[in-house]
Amino acid sequence: MPDWQERITHETAPAIRAEHDLRYRAAAPLIIQAGSWADLGCGNGLAAADALGARRPAHAVLVDVAEEAVERAAAELAMPGAARIVADLTDPAALAEIGGQLLALGGETFVTCFEVVEHLSSFLPLIQWAGTMASERGCTFFISVPNDEFWAIQNPHHLSAWGEGAFEELRRLLPAQHTLLRQVSLSGSALVGWDAPLERHSLEVEVGGPGTVATHFLAAFGPRHLEVARSALAVQSEMLEQRRWERERENDVAVSQRLAIEYREQLRQREIWFEEWRKYIHELERELNRPLSGAGENDLPDAEPSSSATGNAG
Repeated sequence: MPDWQERITHETAPAIRAEHDLRYRAAAPLIIQAGSWADLGCGNGLAAADALGARRPAHAVLVDVAEEAVERAAAELAMPGAARIVADLTDPAALAEIGGQLLALGGETFVTCFEVVEHLSSFLPLIQWAGTMASERGCTFFISVPNDEFWAIQNPHHLSAWGEGAFEELRRLLPAQHTLLRQVSLSGSALVGWDAPLERHSLEVEVGGPGTVATHFLAAFGPRHLEVARSALAVQSEMLEQRRWERERENDVAVSQRLAIEYREQLRQREIWFEEWRKYIHELERELNRPLSGAGENDLPDAEPSSSATGNAG
């Protein structure tokens, strides 16, 4: 069974967490420098907290469709004073409320919106509002969408599918001045001392070039769109944790398949029982000269002539 978990938790696979961490790390310098930061679709706040480390912006506005997620994000970020808004980002009134909160905080504003657009029934209100906030209010936005052509599997939680063509359509809706990025997946390994403590290495990797397939597409627009960092992140894979994570999902698949087989067998048996019961009921109805269940009112069974009728005929 695919892991359709759409919110990052401590149990999320390391590779997926790294993808989310990298986006927030790219945004972190601008988040800290801004007077106020809004995270649209903040989720549980884990990736943002990891990326920011001990640093925090002066003000934050955390937005999500689920109140529980907003509360968890504020706790994870250790920002009890953060403004918390439960909102549907397709609602112009909700977007106006978010904008009002940001403008009331004053100073420069930076907005992140990662892996949210694909969950909206319509992304036009959000993009139009963001474009106005960027052009007229000096807000800088940094957004991302997944490359569904890379995953090649339909996600039941996504209300829109994204690829090169779809992202090009979104780009045309952005302000003229913007920066586009592709996020790509990395693989690697490392050598460490036998008994050495935690080590830190600087890595040199080659990324991009012809034929590069993106896992996600990103766009930044607003006054500081050119300052979004290009970077890479490699994390140590805890193989025991990764193997446990994979085995749990393999077990989920096995259990689901077994339940599906059992359900199909139960359904087949019930169909047999129903057919036997239907035949039995029809036999009783014929004996009583009643319409057959499930048949039309005029569909009476053929009846044998009664004895009195036969005598009268003689």
